[in-house]
Amino acid sequence: MRTLALAAVLVAIAVPVPALAQDRTEEDAARVADTLRDPVLQESVAAGMAAASEALLDVPLAPLARAVAEAAGDDPRDVDPNMTLRSVSPEAEDVPAEIHDKLPRVMGAMAGMAGGVSAMIPALREMAARMEEAVERARPRY
Repeated sequence: MRTLALAAVLVAIAVPVPALAQDRTEEDAARVADTLRDPVLQESVAAGMAAASEALLDVPLAPLARAVAEAAGDDPRDVDPNMTLRSVSPEAEDVPAEIHDKLPRVMGAMAGMAGGVSAMIPALREMAARMEEAVERARPRY
């Protein structure tokens, strides 16, 4: 589940979805849904995110770990100078493959949500108009 949440965040960062963030038309939301459903795009994003997460496993953590050790009153020289996420969290080794495997499904789910937003836009516009009318009727007249 943790990997799935990470994958969803990575997709949100990697794939622009302006129709979900702004006042857009049904066509825009439908276009986003179509884009997210594209298997070629899904594979491309999945491969890119897997590669990026693979690279993150090898980022040196020793400088940060030394600062934390020093702040905690420990000897920073005790920190392994070769410390990486891969070395301190061996289970993270599976994350790139999980991202590659699950990201297309996450993108498909996001496409479904975008399609749902598209279908809801007319009803939301109607609701907003009714609310505006209700507020206008409830406004005190002076």
